[in-house]
Amino acid sequence: MTQPIELGLAVIGIVEQLTPRLRRASDQSQNDVYVGTVLLPHGDLRVRAYVKVFPPRDRGQLVYNEVIAHHFAKQCGLPSPLTFPCVCRPAQLRAATRTMMVGESSSEFVMGVASIDCARREIKQSVVRSEMVVAEVTSWPDVARWAVFDELMGNDDRHIDNLVRRGPRDYMPIDHERILFGDPWFGSTLQQLQTRSCDPNILANTIAEGADPQARQRMLQVAHDWMLKTVLEEPPKARTLERRCHAPEGITTQLVDMLNIRRSKLPPLMQWHLQKGDLFRVSSQ
Repeated sequence: MTQPIELGLAVIGIVEQLTPRLRRASDQSQNDVYVGTVLLPHGDLRVRAYVKVFPPRDRGQLVYNEVIAHHFAKQCGLPSPLTFPCVCRPAQLRAATRTMMVGESSSEFVMGVASIDCARREIKQSVVRSEMVVAEVTSWPDVARWAVFDELMGNDDRHIDNLVRRGPRDYMPIDHERILFGDPWFGSTLQQLQTRSCDPNILANTIAEGADPQARQRMLQVAHDWMLKTVLEEPPKARTLERRCHAPEGITTQLVDMLNIRRSKLPPLMQWHLQKGDLFRVSSQ
């Protein structure tokens, strides 16, 4: 049986089998996306998962983004597939990008991030944007909560391709590598992000441009509720994640403090999406 691998002070998942996807995660990123079998941390349970591998320069930052966003989504009461760092062997990676992903490292393993497959039968994604798909996403019961979460986290890369369709009006968001507006924010001043609007928040914009006033009201209500009731906390073993991802020590504490201030700004941030461009002026006449 394959034994868990320790990286720093933590046990992480081991990728045992990978199959490349035909599409990259986003046109804005250079990472590769796979589906495969991963040995879960702290046990011998094997699961089907999405696996993402990033170029060496940004790897630690992007793995950290993915994992910390999962923890914060759970704190906000949102369904989020278990997401954790993993390692794979270079030989498992696509030949076309293997050299780029390995870089100059002589390590036997490459670190990535795994998200457990949350589809009911097999991994299926909507890859064609159409009016029908947009209408279904807008009617998805959790769409307003995820729109507010994307604003809170400054996620500028939500799109149809990273919503896993589990059934009619039932989606599971994945892919949070571009939280905090896609900035390489390790070592930066987080205070400047406290009130910054996430202009390309696609779910908020989709709701704002839609014809359903109840969806718009739900989005504002969620923002008000979270402002009053939801306080983010530093996840357990945050220091281990920081070491593993070569993050500045204590950056999670700074991030939690900044996001809790940003949380108090959510109502005007969401209202900004509803008001920009006078979206409803014509329809309200």
